Amino acid sequence: MSTMDKQALMIYNSFSGKKSAHKAFPILLKKLEEIGYQLTIHQTKELTSIGNPIKKACQDRWDAIFIAGGDGTINQTLQFLAEEPFRPTVGVFPFGTSNEFAQYLGMSGNVFQALSVIENGFTKPIDIGKFGNHYFANIAAAGWLSDITYKTSRSLKSSLGEWAYVLYFLKTFLLTKQSDTISIDVSPNKVISNLSLFLIMNGNSVGPFESLIKNSTHNDGYFHLLTCKKTNRLQLLFSLLAKKFNLTKNSSIINHTKIKSGCFILPETIALNLDGEKAQVKSLQFEVLPQHLQVFSLG
Repeated sequence: MSTMDKQALMIYNSFSGKKSAHKAFPILLKKLEEIGYQLTIHQTKELTSIGNPIKKACQDRWDAIFIAGGDGTINQTLQFLAEEPFRPTVGVFPFGTSNEFAQYLGMSGNVFQALSVIENGFTKPIDIGKFGNHYFANIAAAGWLSDITYKTSRSLKSSLGEWAYVLYFLKTFLLTKQSDTISIDVSPNKVISNLSLFLIMNGNSVGPFESLIKNSTHNDGYFHLLTCKKTNRLQLLFSLLAKKFNLTKNSSIINHTKIKSGCFILPETIALNLDGEKAQVKSLQFEVLPQHLQVFSLG
């Protein structure tokens, strides 16, 4: 298709990930135009509540919203997009450091693979999460070690990529104390307490820990909840490695359940991490929004 008959918004974060990856951006724009998209480009710094381009694209019922950036850029876009009654199909181009959401969609860090998916028009609906008044696409976390993604310096991420997270993880793991305890009310009859860390995941992986959840199903109205009991460093490290390499089926430290809603009790000293970004929320009530987004996806 050569005629420009499809309207699309491009949200671009020129500061995300490794600088070298951004050389592909002009090629990306040219290819999208060849596919048939008439693009309106906005930088992430332009995403304010006044005159927001995402809201305009939704209200004018544009065909697509493309996001060229990392998980933080996706999360920033989602805060405006998820509120709208009409939401254009979302296409993600992985320019970030870890690109967790792109991997969840089956596009592991490859911009040109994403282009191929969009050209072929492969789409599917996906679930997203809501925590208080904020939305997230892939991961919500709080507690010890959960601040690594937003405390790792931008310059380190730009030069080292995902290795920057590994270095900060090791530093935090070895030199910091575990946080105050967290409790989660997951049903009227079930409370999980004495936790140092929790992860809510749309998919089954986070960072270097791939396939943490075996036989995972997606978009079934449930997210995965991984909880970590407060324990010493060595026990936690062994449990993480055992989980990663499937060495033991039962762990008294790290546990998994599936949830579609829950109420979280966090001490004031603990911040919430949504898609790798620090978030301030009005309440700690979590819920899954089933099939809330239509996305270009390989899987």
